[in-house]
Amino acid sequence: MFIVVLSWVLVLATAVWLRVDSLDARPIHFDEATGARITADRLEPTSDYAFNPVHNHGPTLSLVGSLASRMAGQDSWQSMTKLPLRAVTVIAGVLLVMVPLCWRRRFGDVPMLLAAALLSTSPLLVYYSRMYIHEVLLSLFGLLVVVTLCRKRTLWAAGVFLGFMFATKESFAISVIAWGMAGVAVAWQFRETILTRPWREHIAEWWRSVLAMLICAAAISVMFYTDGLTRPSGIWDAVKTFFIYKTEGGHDKPFGYYLSMMLVPRKVAVWWGETTVAVLALLAFIRSFSESMPRDKAAAIQFLTYAAAAHFAIYSVIAYKTPWLMCLPWAHVCLLAGFSLVSTRSWKSWQIVLTTIAIVITLGLQFRQTRWATGRFEIDQRNAYAYVPTSRDIESMERWLNQLTAGNSERIEPIAVVGSYYWPLPWYLRDFKAVGYWQDASDPSLSQCGVVLVMPEQLDAASAKLANTHTGFPRSLRTNVVVTLYLRNDLWKQWIEE
Repeated sequence: MFIVVLSWVLVLATAVWLRVDSLDARPIHFDEATGARITADRLEPTSDYAFNPVHNHGPTLSLVGSLASRMAGQDSWQSMTKLPLRAVTVIAGVLLVMVPLCWRRRFGDVPMLLAAALLSTSPLLVYYSRMYIHEVLLSLFGLLVVVTLCRKRTLWAAGVFLGFMFATKESFAISVIAWGMAGVAVAWQFRETILTRPWREHIAEWWRSVLAMLICAAAISVMFYTDGLTRPSGIWDAVKTFFIYKTEGGHDKPFGYYLSMMLVPRKVAVWWGETTVAVLALLAFIRSFSESMPRDKAAAIQFLTYAAAAHFAIYSVIAYKTPWLMCLPWAHVCLLAGFSLVSTRSWKSWQIVLTTIAIVITLGLQFRQTRWATGRFEIDQRNAYAYVPTSRDIESMERWLNQLTAGNSERIEPIAVVGSYYWPLPWYLRDFKAVGYWQDASDPSLSQCGVVLVMPEQLDAASAKLANTHTGFPRSLRTNVVVTLYLRNDLWKQWIEE
């Protein structure tokens, strides 16, 4: 028992360390910054926060993020820092690693320890556990739904976590569809067992538990979307988002994008890919058809397999693709891979040796890739998980602007941002009071601004307008995105002299 407890402690300690080491070193991402702005709206004393069904995901992240900021003594947009926000997803990521504990009595410590170790060291899951975005929260609640869904007495809990999923992100509907498809496939696989009893008996046995699950799911989601029943219109907004939500352009990818990212080994500076985890998952699926495999374990393995496959298929069909959308599907795969060690007492020595070697190699490769992904290649576009990363140059620009103020921010204000898709610039300008945002460079007052930051599509127009009043030079904002900073000539002269 001591060895088992020690093993769980080591797995969890590894999960914590991989997620917190140098957590605030990476520049804040586009999506993190927009999420922080929504969170900051909740911190205002006269907050009028309302869920936006057109552009925002669910309210869970901003609510928990606002609580974390307040606990850190940060109660405004200007005072917010990265660590409290990222701590939210770090905690969710560590809790995700602990989910297999829910199944240890049912399926054994060894398989669930392996699943936890794979969740702990997965480069994909670790990388996005260090970002203030919705996906890791969605993955945590989603995997909790899976482990509570299969038993009548825990269905109400599945409803609670399903409600949290809905309140986190509208894409929970994809998971519901995938689980439904997996449930039908498993029911067909075990139809002979199911059909030994009339359908009426099954309905009589399960309807109360199913009803409790639906009520819990509805209650949780309503509480979040209505902001504690203070904004009843949030219920309708939660429904509308499935029909009017608008995604940003530039994220269309081919059908095989996710399969290539997760399953195909590739060398881009270093070797990337989580192929060996999928191999272990495939081994578990094949073994589930063995006659010696207990029926409940076989059903769980096949459900996870079909659910993971359905997630991959649905997300692959949708043109809009980003790497973090794979967090929940890949959590299914990691949990499934742990089942490769179920019912191993009858194994021969050579089977045990080969499987042990495969597991050691898998964990070693994952750990090494995770250190690359969160270290040397954290904002390198050669890292597939570093999707449109923010450049470190923008953080040095923030420091430089603060030096220009010489303790008086009005010295360089007002500041203008011209163009679109300028996030995360507002995060790095939040210390300044007079900041304006223009879609184009037509406003005549731009020439009076101390600093003008111009996005690429407005560069020609801004250059012509500011040629006589400002000095411009490029700064890197995101991968392959340059923002041109124009400093008014009098400020430029003062800075040169100083």
